[in-house]
Amino acid sequence: LSLVNCSALEDENSDSAGNGGGHEFVDENGTDDDIFTSFNETHDFDDEFSAEDYSVYNNETGSKETPDLVGEKSSQDIILVTNNNTDNNRFNNHEDVRLLQIENYKKGNALLLNIHITHHAGTTFCAAMKHVGNTPEHACNNGDDWPDSVTQHRPWEYNETDRNAIELRKVYHFISWEFGIIPPIPLENVNWESPHLVSVIVMKDPIDRRLSGDGTILKMFGKEKYRSEEQWWEFAEYDGSINFMLTRLTPDHCGEDGENATDTCLEQGKDLLRRFTYILDVRCIDEGLEALAGELGFSLPAVGKSSGKTSVTARERIGNDDIYDFIVERNRRDLELYEWSKSLSLVNCSALEEELFDDDDDNNDIINNDDDFNDSAGNDGNVL
Repeated sequence: LSLVNCSALEDENSDSAGNGGGHEFVDENGTDDDIFTSFNETHDFDDEFSAEDYSVYNNETGSKETPDLVGEKSSQDIILVTNNNTDNNRFNNHEDVRLLQIENYKKGNALLLNIHITHHAGTTFCAAMKHVGNTPEHACNNGDDWPDSVTQHRPWEYNETDRNAIELRKVYHFISWEFGIIPPIPLENVNWESPHLVSVIVMKDPIDRRLSGDGTILKMFGKEKYRSEEQWWEFAEYDGSINFMLTRLTPDHCGEDGENATDTCLEQGKDLLRRFTYILDVRCIDEGLEALAGELGFSLPAVGKSSGKTSVTARERIGNDDIYDFIVERNRRDLELYEWSKSLSLVNCSALEEELFDDDDDNNDIINNDDDFNDSAGNDGNVL
């Protein structure tokens, strides 16, 4: 799932060294040729996104190309272009669909959609996207220019995804679906593989999310800094926020089972995340949005960096180890999902933080080495 397939690059470099940089195409008879290969000879798609609807083309140079997709074309009209001469270059369902989605967005034929779990940086995301182009004015969720032909219910069913995404892209480049409540139909029903939809979800540590208080929480349990131990226990035992992510991402809302949520429940959440075009981590949301801009071909105003910022931990904010451990146990499946999702995130926040930490150490070394510095006048450098 890496953004760059290092093995494929190494194989390509090896091929270039051996044959002058070209790609060798060999048909089933062992003959070098430019070939059209029926998609169903080598690749599998399920349901409506099916093999017989596509072709794979090797062009004269061996480069991968993506056709222009204009108008109200559906997945049945698309020709996918790829190089299939080696196993490493065989069509990869998820990755090539993802590349097609990205290309379509750049050409104005795909809609960018944020699956917004409440308190997962939806306001930040929406504000950034308003700098890029038209978005719905009401928190990017809906607006006055919403086409009459497109339902405002969310999420969409599989068969309406293509049409709705195409129609909305005529008005907006980006929309958001916020889910504070449990979705009325499962999110897995959406055609996330539609070539006209670029999907993004921002993931967040579930305990930090749990502490992102809103008006309802404040009314129920009081302000965080004034809560008594009794109020903290009531907060911890509140079922409305248990495994908040999995409860919204899974078809049977299995996150509601708390500490008893099963491995199957967790795997259902992973299966859905794998279908999204991008995953971002809120710990480095600024860097994530910057990387997303690079992927999709737009620019954003310069912002500060979110990685490396120090903050009080959830354990410190709660101030009671027993209460903290209780909350962690009840939300352990959400925690496992979040930790797993980091490996799919567009930006590795942990690596960024380590890099910043190393840079700080280097700077400290430089400062410490200045202790013995004397300027040309014989003054101690620490005086300067």
